[in-house]
Parts: sequence; structure tokens; C-alpha cells
Amino acid sequence: MRRVFVLSSFERTLKKLSLREKREVVSSLEEFNVFLETGKASFGFRMKKIGDEKYEFRVNIKLRVIVTTEGNDFYLVLVGTHDDVKRYLKA
Repeated sequence: MRRVFVLSSFERTLKKLSLREKREVVSSLEEFNVFLETGKASFGFRMKKIGDEKYEFRVNIKLRVIVTTEGNDFYLVLVGTHDDVKRYLKA
């Protein structure tokens, strides 16, 4: 069984977004959930590996969600821009 956990870092970065961006994140998270349940992704949903056990998927043209995995557990780490993702990967 796959489980998804929301980290406090994700909640902090989510709070900084506009209402419109938050709605887009919710929509992307729903697509992520469908992907985890079925293994199939809609045409617009893209998930790519960016490091060991680290993945990102697209919210919109500028926002990405970072996910890490550990076994069957998925951790939502942050939502941010390309620059935020680069800073996270350097840390």
C-alpha cells in the first residue's frame, strides 16, 4: 500500500502561494494520487526523477512539487519554482 505524507516544509511553501496557485497545486496533487493508484498519468501530468529517491512533478509553467520516496511511502517536500528546486538539490 502506498502512503503519502505531507512534510512541514511543504505546508510552509504552500502557504506562500496565491489562492489561484494553491488551487493548481490541489489539482496536481489529485493527478498525483491517480498516478499512484493506477500507475497511469493523464497527458498533462509529468513526473521525473531528479535525484536518488527524489522526483518532481509540474503544477504549472513555473511551479513544481518535490517528492521523495522511501519504499512505498511518498513525502511531499516542497512546492516552488525552478530556483527553489535547485536550492533544495544543493542542500
